[in-house]
Amino acid sequence: MDSPSAPDIPRTDRWLAGAFLLAALVLRILYAWHFRVDSDEPQHLHVVWAWTRGLLPYRDVFDNHTPVFQALCAPLFRALGVRADILMPMRLAMLPIFAATIGCVWKIARAFFTPRIALWSAVFAALWPPFFFDSIEFRPDELWALLWLVTLTVLVTGRLGATRLFGTGLLLGLSFCVSMKTSLFLAALTFALAALLVFRRATGGQADWPRIGRGACWVVACLPVIPALTVLFFILHGAGPQMRDCVITHNILPGSHSLGGVAKSFLHWLLWLLPIAGGGAVIARLPHSLEMRSRIAFTFFAAAFYDSTLLSFWPVLTAEDDLPFYPSMAVTAAPALLWLGDFAARRLRLPAFVLPGLFAAGCIAWIVRAHSPFTDETTDRIGIIADTLKLTDESDWVMDAKGEMIYRNRVSRYVMELFTNKRLHGGLLPDDVAARLVEERAPLVSTRRMPLAARTFIKANYVPIAWRLRTLGQVLREEGALTHGPVRFEIAVPHRYTVVTPAGMAGGTLDGTAFTGPRELVAGAHEFLPAKDSGKIILVWAQAIERGYSPFTEIKPDHTTEQD
Repeated sequence: MDSPSAPDIPRTDRWLAGAFLLAALVLRILYAWHFRVDSDEPQHLHVVWAWTRGLLPYRDVFDNHTPVFQALCAPLFRALGVRADILMPMRLAMLPIFAATIGCVWKIARAFFTPRIALWSAVFAALWPPFFFDSIEFRPDELWALLWLVTLTVLVTGRLGATRLFGTGLLLGLSFCVSMKTSLFLAALTFALAALLVFRRATGGQADWPRIGRGACWVVACLPVIPALTVLFFILHGAGPQMRDCVITHNILPGSHSLGGVAKSFLHWLLWLLPIAGGGAVIARLPHSLEMRSRIAFTFFAAAFYDSTLLSFWPVLTAEDDLPFYPSMAVTAAPALLWLGDFAARRLRLPAFVLPGLFAAGCIAWIVRAHSPFTDETTDRIGIIADTLKLTDESDWVMDAKGEMIYRNRVSRYVMELFTNKRLHGGLLPDDVAARLVEERAPLVSTRRMPLAARTFIKANYVPIAWRLRTLGQVLREEGALTHGPVRFEIAVPHRYTVVTPAGMAGGTLDGTAFTGPRELVAGAHEFLPAKDSGKIILVWAQAIERGYSPFTEIKPDHTTEQD
């Protein structure tokens, strides 16, 4: 493996790597507009919307994430205005975060290796498909991953003095304000430090314990500063207890950590020590100074222990949890891959740029094959927002699973995500969705992820009006019904209703008086007598009809996806 003193980047490598980085940029812009929408994305956007409306997360709007990312996004969200495709420009706003993350990969690799290796390391990190796709989505994990890379950059690219340690503590504290999963970072850094001490002892180095102790004190002293200020802000605004309940209590399920489960996780974690030790042994043989090998080893250990701790102990694993792992591991994995490529190229008498170029091209082929950048996979999810904006006014309340209607207040405090549904199933939270629908006279709902009682109520009192959307209403008479007398029905959610048939407004009498148009109906029993046999008859929220929607419109079939 080359040393940092090797010559500058050959022109062919520079141009080829630059072309791949440009391709990564172009693809990211295309995918920002076309890549399928994950259910977490509108959830975060709904919280961002709440900030722009003067609502305070935790107190006024539920969120089980720490607040910095959403708060930082609020000014841009407000500037973009109300639009159904708000997700796309907000995804584009993630580009600087992605670029900064790749820049950290380059900077760390450049501190260890040659400029050529650093450049190709950045290319491989930018184009590695799992990282590429997960980092397209609008979510706080991207900022969280960047803070991890910046922290590593501060720790390994120069001598560790008080300033760098002070910055490390602040960065970790800020990271906690983006995601509570930063506890994984602390564990990984602690394990990496322990492994580094073993590494140095095995390679003839000595541990400077006083310096290590002072450094740890700096980090521990500075880490709480930003979290304390953040918590203080919410306490002063009357949301301290709600913040604790949303961010901490809600995310910890009682009884989810048994002694047997912890022991099994620990044994799984121990199995990772062998490959991690193998990686350390390879680094120990590099032609670098002991100080440089120590920095390379610490970077490798930090990435490896992050992933091993995540896979062994974290209760719920999601694809976005790996966002910090891929670029941090690329710092050491990519140079190893390049060394193997250069070795093979010399044996095959090929130019050095061929094999890294083929690897990068293979990553692009993988990306394009997995999801075409020209196929729009966002239409249905964007359609939910567009339909909501057309059907409802700002004052209307709605009920969706995780905020996918974005611009409307939700009747339920909780989003219907994994922990909420487990708490509902275990009786730890009340299923009050039906009562809240009645209280707020909510005209528009979704049945996705709803608890059983809520789903039953919705199906009885709402009719399909668009893809994944239902509006207030009931089928009063099916097509081809044998009886043609009066139809008796119950209204649970009082609102302004009309009665329609496939041909338009139904004729007849409603509650004993001629039906001539939309009417406000109170909760309770009602009766409709059709003037003639007009086929299927549906009672429906009048505003939906007035705004061009019909319960008779054929709706695209719905299929559950991994992103739901």
